[in-house]
Amino acid sequence: PYGAVQFAPAGEDAPQRAASILWAMIPPEGAIALREEPYVAATHILSLTVEASWADLVGWASGTQPGPRLVVGDDGAAVRSLFGLERLAPHTTYVPDPLTAKQYVSTHPGTWALLPWRLVDATVHALTVEGHRPDPRHLLGYPLVRRLWLVPEKPLPPGMVEALRQALAYQADPVVELVAVGDIMLARQVGERIAQKGARYPFEGEGIRPLLEGADIAFGNLECPISTGGVRQDKGIEFRADPAVVEGLTYAGFDILSLANNHTGDYGDAALLDTLAYLDEVGILTVGAGETITLAHRVQVIESNGVRVGFLAYNEIPPRWFAAKGDSPGSAFADLEALREAVSQAREQADVVIVSYHWGTEYTPYPTPSQRAIARALSEAGADLVIGHHPHVVQGVGYYPSTFVAFSLGNFVFDQEFSDETQEGLVLRGLLDQSGLKTVELLPHTMTRSQPALAPVERAHSMLERILRVTREQHLLPGAERATP
Repeated sequence: PYGAVQFAPAGEDAPQRAASILWAMIPPEGAIALREEPYVAATHILSLTVEASWADLVGWASGTQPGPRLVVGDDGAAVRSLFGLERLAPHTTYVPDPLTAKQYVSTHPGTWALLPWRLVDATVHALTVEGHRPDPRHLLGYPLVRRLWLVPEKPLPPGMVEALRQALAYQADPVVELVAVGDIMLARQVGERIAQKGARYPFEGEGIRPLLEGADIAFGNLECPISTGGVRQDKGIEFRADPAVVEGLTYAGFDILSLANNHTGDYGDAALLDTLAYLDEVGILTVGAGETITLAHRVQVIESNGVRVGFLAYNEIPPRWFAAKGDSPGSAFADLEALREAVSQAREQADVVIVSYHWGTEYTPYPTPSQRAIARALSEAGADLVIGHHPHVVQGVGYYPSTFVAFSLGNFVFDQEFSDETQEGLVLRGLLDQSGLKTVELLPHTMTRSQPALAPVERAHSMLERILRVTREQHLLPGAERATP
């Protein structure tokens, strides 16, 4: 029971009970719907279970099916009413309130909780249920919707039902879907393949374009200038992509690209300026490089669905001469104190602050102590999400303490075909609202001849196991040391 409706009929002083209000999966006869509120089945962020059926959840909650241990913070009222259960699993953990339940799950692998959407954030993993991701914009078919009913016991005064609906209405804050990918290199062998197969070729792999195009904001790291000119800088490995590749980037659905990396200046200032111009011409925003040092270091704010998302991008990989200086073009080279100030200032312009960082050691899944220290500093400065690039392989993930960090998403489009790991990567998909990062998913992909595609289930599971192992070994997440593949 949620409550009762009482009113005093005309001519009487004493209020009389006229209706009851209750949560129920199956409404009593004659019940009137007052409120619909989405809930989320939340597990530890490192859980290898990313999807569940209704039967799975009922089995876990009742103890009739092996699975994660249920944690409840409302004495189990939400679980019982939503799933129609009288009793919960004997091993259920009871905590004082739903917020404590979320905090418990975030630090205890092997547990789960049913949480109202308003409490969910990226400290836990929101399960897909019956093929539906939790998203308050798209509740049609999503099964975890708790309903509040009015059950009249006597005739109600005119207008009372509508007044109750308005008073008890649930309205989720607006959300924005972000999709972020790793290193995009469209030169060398990739460029040859594009010349043969067309500019769209790199983005035609299974499941890739729908992810990018379907997002409100699609982001990646462009690891090459786009130009036919410029002067090649003799630094060992230099990239330059033909301007024809721009058509592929627009086809894929990119909204903003980081240019803060160690290849942006491979063909000098002229090629960088060409890159900025080509992308601007098709409406793709850039961050982390510019015509001046001020423009290279500025925050790029995108407003979508009423949520202001601010992007900053920085590089710490040599050569330093690629850095913008004064009125000269270049990339944003990292200076930690300046970066702290930039994040702090970005918070004044944006609801959510995302930092793209080009860092780390190539070909290792383990973040360096320097990466971890920088991530902690960015968190302290107020970043909501840190997206790492450069190692060319997927690295572990972390939380410091209110910032989700993907230390490296790996390669997205590249031609490094000398190992399985350099042909793997992650798509990070998240929902944002004005409070920050609400949900985060890590979607593994593989590359074949420089074309990424979402990984088959077994390969994806294997990749996530490796991420879990690295994260556990380096204690990058609360409770990670207790997680097992």
